[in-house]
Amino acid sequence: MKNPEYNLLDEPWIPVRLVDGTITDVGLLELLRRTTDIADLACELPTQSIAIQRLILAIAYRVATPHDTRDWVRQWDDGAPTEQMIEYLERWRDRFYLFGGRFPFMQVADLRTAKDETKTLEDIIASVPKEDKRLFSTRQGAGLRRLEAADAARWLVHVQAYDIAGIHSGAVGDMQVKDGKGYGIGPSWCGQLGLVWLKGSDLDETLVLNLIPTDTAELQGGDNSSSWAACSWELEEPETAARKDYSLLGKNGNPQLEGLSIPRLLTWHSRRVRLYGDSAGVQRVLVCQGDKLAPQEMRLYEPQSLWRYSTLQSKKFKTDVYMPRKFEAGRALWRNLPGTLPTVATVQGADKQAKREFLPSATLSFHYQLDNASIQTTYPKVMRIQAVGVTYGSQESTFEDIYSDELTLSVAVMRVEREDLSAEIDRQVRLTEEIARDVGTLAANLARAAGESGDGAGDGARDRAKELFFSAVDNDFRAWLTQVDGHESARDVGRRWECTLRQHATDIQTELVRGASSSAIIGRDTGRGYMNVGIAENYFRSALNKRLPVRNTNQEGTK
Repeated sequence: MKNPEYNLLDEPWIPVRLVDGTITDVGLLELLRRTTDIADLACELPTQSIAIQRLILAIAYRVATPHDTRDWVRQWDDGAPTEQMIEYLERWRDRFYLFGGRFPFMQVADLRTAKDETKTLEDIIASVPKEDKRLFSTRQGAGLRRLEAADAARWLVHVQAYDIAGIHSGAVGDMQVKDGKGYGIGPSWCGQLGLVWLKGSDLDETLVLNLIPTDTAELQGGDNSSSWAACSWELEEPETAARKDYSLLGKNGNPQLEGLSIPRLLTWHSRRVRLYGDSAGVQRVLVCQGDKLAPQEMRLYEPQSLWRYSTLQSKKFKTDVYMPRKFEAGRALWRNLPGTLPTVATVQGADKQAKREFLPSATLSFHYQLDNASIQTTYPKVMRIQAVGVTYGSQESTFEDIYSDELTLSVAVMRVEREDLSAEIDRQVRLTEEIARDVGTLAANLARAAGESGDGAGDGARDRAKELFFSAVDNDFRAWLTQVDGHESARDVGRRWECTLRQHATDIQTELVRGASSSAIIGRDTGRGYMNVGIAENYFRSALNKRLPVRNTNQEGTK
């Protein structure tokens, strides 16, 4: 066995953006020594950045998990526990070599197939097109034949977090292999989630914002005494090809994962991997199935995902079951604010009783309930929330899209004591969605008036109009959110957006009508009644006025 080389503590493999805008690469130790100089990670894909951030956060949890709010406030005042994290990394230095030795980082040293097959780098690089299965075509030619060691390290962390589902190579020693194949266990763990990440003014603040107490919400991942307390690289014996299925659920739908810690989950090995190469570069890889998790009720352990009530799963297990709330490609994060903010939107549950439709992440829940008065140093007045996720294609065996969006919110709207503000924002998001549907209906009616017929008549026009509408309102909605500072009444806040919303709706109406054909002006019998431009406009105006009644501006001006 060759000597270990390329230690991730020292080698510059993590791209970061400094607070002055400079982009540079750092190793783990330098990153921790410069947390106040670093604004953010700057990896090739947002999913790469979030996967590495979770790895760093796992170390913070391992050495300085806050036990309660008082403990967290003390940590916030002191800053990120970087000294303890550096001491921890030095203690485990031998587990951070990328190549060689008995414990190559996040890999199985002797992983092999029965025929000693290896695969090309497309198996680990999410940006490489492979038989039309990969979305992000950024690497070609020589880039496919060899990866720099730093690149390989980042993609290794990424594949453990976001690898596609489907059949993988069958590893010797994996008792679940059939006919030389490792059949699908679903995407890697992060790929099943809708992750949110709080961002501070620098990496130091960011780490503490996401390092929440173990008594938050219903978290059960704070046990440092269990066999699962450690990060994945702390195993006493080298990892083998043998994998376990942790997706089995109890009769109540809860995961059977007693003792699972947050650090272990943040460094979960969804795959067994081996890189073939050295510090000069990687030429081949082997990716096999790893340890399987089920998403049901994992809010008990996972601190960063949003959650939604599942009627289907609740019926199955005869108890309330929440599933990860994944992000929809092309849907701005602000459209997910209902249920993300501390409002209590409900839905009828499987037992016919009202249930909370959505649940925020445990990280968000903690900050919603935090008392600013208890913090000695300055707590942010605004909070930047980043959302990251993956949309998979057919049978989750292909990459279809990567989701990344960011919102800046006033802390005032995140507090449970100002639920009136978050409820108003919730109402305005839903109102905006309703008007988008009205805009879509207008476009569909115009298309049918122009002659579209048959099944799906007007559907294309409807979708294009809604997309146009959301694109038009996006910047203004984000700007409106940043202006909510807690000094206005909730209703005044809402009225400001309603004014902007009506203007956008009428502008889109004008644009759609102006583009209508002469045949649409004349109209036709659609089989569901006569339709022309005038009738379509009247329908739209009626719907708009119902949702947004015209206010008497003259009277308001005399108040």
